[in-house]
Amino acid sequence: MFKRPIGQPATRRRVWRPVIASLCMFAALGGNAVAAAPPEAPPVTATAPNPVVEINSSDTQAQILEKAASVTPSARQLAWQREELTGFVHFGPNTFTGAEWGTGLEDPDVFNPSHLDTDQWARTFKEAGFKKVILTAKHHDGMLLFPSEYSDHGVASSSWRNGRGDVVKEFTDSARKYGLKVGFYLSPADGHEYETRGDGGRYGNGSTPQPTRIPSKGNGNGNGNGNGNGTTFDFIADDYNRYYMNTLYELLTKYGKISEVWLDGANPWPNTNQKYNFTDWVTMIRTLQPGAAVFQDGGPDVRWSGNESGLTHRTSEWSPIPYNTDYKGDPADPATAADTILRVPGYNTAADLGSDAVLGQQTNGSSSWKLLRWQPAECDGRLQAPSWFWDQGARPVPLDTLKEMYLNSVGKNCQLLLNVAPDNTGRFPDDAVSRMKEFGDWIRSVQVKTSAKASAHDDEGTSHTRGNLPRNVLDTDDATAWQPTATTGNLVLNLHRAKTFNVVNLQENIQVGQRVSRFAVDAWDGTSWKEVGNATTIGYRRLLKLPNPVTTTKLRLRITASRALPPAISTFSVHQDGDQRINLAFDKPATQSSTLQAGTEASKAVDGNTSGSFSSGSVTHTSDKPLDANPWWQVDMGEPQSVGTIELSNRTDCCSNRLRDFYVFASDTPFTSTDPEATKNQPGVWSSHQTDAVGQRLTLPVGRDARYIRVQLVGSDRPLSLAEVQVFG
Repeated sequence: MFKRPIGQPATRRRVWRPVIASLCMFAALGGNAVAAAPPEAPPVTATAPNPVVEINSSDTQAQILEKAASVTPSARQLAWQREELTGFVHFGPNTFTGAEWGTGLEDPDVFNPSHLDTDQWARTFKEAGFKKVILTAKHHDGMLLFPSEYSDHGVASSSWRNGRGDVVKEFTDSARKYGLKVGFYLSPADGHEYETRGDGGRYGNGSTPQPTRIPSKGNGNGNGNGNGNGTTFDFIADDYNRYYMNTLYELLTKYGKISEVWLDGANPWPNTNQKYNFTDWVTMIRTLQPGAAVFQDGGPDVRWSGNESGLTHRTSEWSPIPYNTDYKGDPADPATAADTILRVPGYNTAADLGSDAVLGQQTNGSSSWKLLRWQPAECDGRLQAPSWFWDQGARPVPLDTLKEMYLNSVGKNCQLLLNVAPDNTGRFPDDAVSRMKEFGDWIRSVQVKTSAKASAHDDEGTSHTRGNLPRNVLDTDDATAWQPTATTGNLVLNLHRAKTFNVVNLQENIQVGQRVSRFAVDAWDGTSWKEVGNATTIGYRRLLKLPNPVTTTKLRLRITASRALPPAISTFSVHQDGDQRINLAFDKPATQSSTLQAGTEASKAVDGNTSGSFSSGSVTHTSDKPLDANPWWQVDMGEPQSVGTIELSNRTDCCSNRLRDFYVFASDTPFTSTDPEATKNQPGVWSSHQTDAVGQRLTLPVGRDARYIRVQLVGSDRPLSLAEVQVFG
């Protein structure tokens, strides 16, 4: 297929399997990741990446879970996970036309930024704490933002800088100037090549695949289209795949080290039978940029989280994912899976991708899966939502929205990919720069380290594996860890002085594997332990936002369930993110007019979970068959409280538009009617009527005492469903 051989991860895995097996036997109950050692010895880290593990058809669920506990990231996946924050820049003809998806018929002259400032882009991301930034080198319209020997539809054909401009070069130069890694998005879809099929266009033109040399011009030695050091590839390709791979080659060889290649499977013309040769594309990337992580719905390195909200809706975000088929529908092959795009089971939007129940699924009495692969999720979101490209009327989302993104992406074992769109001058708008600075300042506040005087020790009844000491959770090395001798165990963090916080930061050493499936955090109240928060998975990082701030001198982490093998906790710390408000409604008795099913009770709106996904069990829901007349939800705070604001968090999935034409009521005496008009006129009741659909969040100023809060729809045409109702003094 190509002259310079690509590395064979499957072969390396086979070489290491006996070593890993020996270590597993040596480290009693410790798994392959943290091998047993004398008490004086330092912790032992994972011996080799293990990103793919084969599943046999006869494997039981217990055997599969033990295999899942030993799946670990490749070197490029580990580097990607440690980045945590990546910027995205959508820039091109759409910036000047106001379109989100261009047609490909745009005149290249429409692209004409008067003050292109890629230094400002890079500086903005750097100052906000981002580690990498990705540019749309080509979007679906097909215009290339770099000069190419294979196209006349790009910056070289425009009047901008007399046809000698190169946005990709300026972008990569600026990113490196500010210490940022770089990546690019070369859209598989191409409107220009599609719309010009009758005049040489190559997308979906029905051409017969032919033997193809990449690059098709020059010899791969920098003669013409890049510096491939003599590397050439021989594929079988149709006209469009030949064109795409030639431009991909240019990007991979002309612009230095690339850390991520971002792909998708978009095809705006579904009736056009244009296939994408993903396997060949990945072969090129692995050969020319072996350190670059490849994003696509099904990997091979990084998968899509399933939405464009900048967060994961899943309660549990597992990185070891089971697979059965590749992107073409052929059986998944463990020998090649590390470098192959696979078909995510149930698709990326599924509520559950990697739980014990999913891993244990069977077909005709045999395991449903061929393999397990380490596959972390990337959460893509937009600063100037709902647009990816600049729109004159778009404004940055509120800082609170960015906080939610961060806590539910980076803080849930994912990476946040945040798009900031330059305007038609080629600069980020001032309000976008200001919001990014606010975001960066807030992130730094969450990342404040625990005091150097803090200490950690095993709780009574818990012991740790040799060399994997409690104090390891206090260093800054994510490759050292505390490891209990069993799949459960407790660790006490002594702060040595009273500290107020509302975020608990946990990390597993993922070079050992992702194992924790359930945990809780307790605070010492002076006489006993009191639970202040709990969740499911941890993974690379879990930022557990507590419902209310906590002040204590010591905390306890309780690992209440782990997958097959003892977990390895690399970080346990606490932080204050600046939100000192007390939610007066948290965990108070709540009721609603009816309940759709188990898991949608009224209590879901006062449980501290604002994620807003029905599938993850974090929202309320009244009956839909039959529908209630004027469905309602309410909470009793126990006694009259001074209410400053009421904050509603809406659904974040399919049905957010249901929260429209509704009332919010507040009263210090019980409501006497379920008719919203009558309730509005009840003596002593405060009300606010919202006619328009609510976005992700609505904050209402109240400024009065109240014990009871009610949310009620007007009409009987839809059910009431809420993510969270928070009441602040």
